[in-house]
Amino acid sequence: MKQAKKPKMTEMKNSKGFKGFIIFLIVVVVGVIAAFKFFERIDNGYVGVRYSMNGGIKDQALTQGVKFVGIDKVIQYPIRLQTIQAENVSVSTSDGKKTSINIKYDYKVDSTKAAKMYKEFGNITSTDIENGWLKSKLQKVSREVYAKYSLLDILSGESSKVEAEVLTNFAKSVEGKGFEVEDVTLGVPDVDPETQKSIDAIIRAGQENEKAKLDAETAKTQADSEAYKITKAAEAEAAANQKIAESVTDELIRYEEAQARKKHGWVTVNGTDTVVTQQGE
Repeated sequence: MKQAKKPKMTEMKNSKGFKGFIIFLIVVVVGVIAAFKFFERIDNGYVGVRYSMNGGIKDQALTQGVKFVGIDKVIQYPIRLQTIQAENVSVSTSDGKKTSINIKYDYKVDSTKAAKMYKEFGNITSTDIENGWLKSKLQKVSREVYAKYSLLDILSGESSKVEAEVLTNFAKSVEGKGFEVEDVTLGVPDVDPETQKSIDAIIRAGQENEKAKLDAETAKTQADSEAYKITKAAEAEAAANQKIAESVTDELIRYEEAQARKKHGWVTVNGTDTVVTQQGE
């Protein structure tokens, strides 16, 4: 009788072990799910805004790393520079030319205004804001700035001025919401054939003008060089004559006279007649 009970004890032990394994497995699964559910990983270069399902927002932004948030939700905003490309932005110039441009800009979010930003825009991502509100502001500013200039002016020398004005106005228009724009790059506007001809003519005229200036400067340089050489030669000759004049003294003159008389003799001049009164040695 005792021997018959041994298999039942073994089965009970195996059953308890299996149940224990199942419980352990359930705990592990629940723990993994809880880790994904109750923790949030804030990416490098971003801050997180934590908000509860009933609409409560935590004013303290979450920095990068894994954070416990419980059942709250988190929206992340970039605090390092993001480069955004806005393509085919339609604008009109002061001369009535309609064109489109590509605009690239760099921006980031002021981390101290992240919570305020969530209150303004709600539960939408930074990408949604870039494609919506930020793009709308950029288009508005670009149209206002381009309307001040003719297309010909923009393409023939005013582009840097237009770019600086777009940057300044765009940055001011979005800074109140917590966005910091640091750079704007404007693409070349599309032009019609007639405008392109005018631009080409201006470029040719500018090149010819630069060539004429260069030729004039070259000629002036050559003339100055020749004048310099002549002046230096004259100065050298004058200096030599000055040295000669300074070297002619009374003693030298008397010495030269004595040498001449010694060689040629004394000469007496009487009217038109020349009489040699004494011959030299």
